[in-house]
Amino acid sequence: ARSAAALERARRLGADSVVRLTEDDDVDSLARRLGEVPVDLVIDPVSGIPAAAALRALRPGGRLVNLGSAAGDECPVSSAVLRGKSLHIHGYTNNELDPGRRREALLTVVRHAMTGALTVDYERVPLRDAGDAWTRPGRIVLVP
Repeated sequence: ARSAAALERARRLGADSVVRLTEDDDVDSLARRLGEVPVDLVIDPVSGIPAAAALRALRPGGRLVNLGSAAGDECPVSSAVLRGKSLHIHGYTNNELDPGRRREALLTVVRHAMTGALTVDYERVPLRDAGDAWTRPGRIVLVP
């Protein structure tokens, strides 16, 4: 994560470890900070340098599933890392779901939200302050 608040939230929600992302990160330094414990699966919502570093944290046969590109549209994948560990990289988009599966997935998310198992941090902002809210970080809910 990029902010102290996001790192703390990840810890609070049960992350085994967290790593602060910086603008100065390169693949090697970030891979070192990710640690030495290999993992089976990386869910990657950011791509870019963080995804390339995460590939190095995967154990042989591990998988990286990309969901987005918040850290960059391109990911510098090392051929040696990819081949040397027989890694698998997958892309995912909800656009590939047929209407029935999309409905099922949405209902699953709604059930988790209703029980409190799934939460999203957000800030409530009066509608009259929408212009100012547009420049704030995080998720904003405009309230009439």
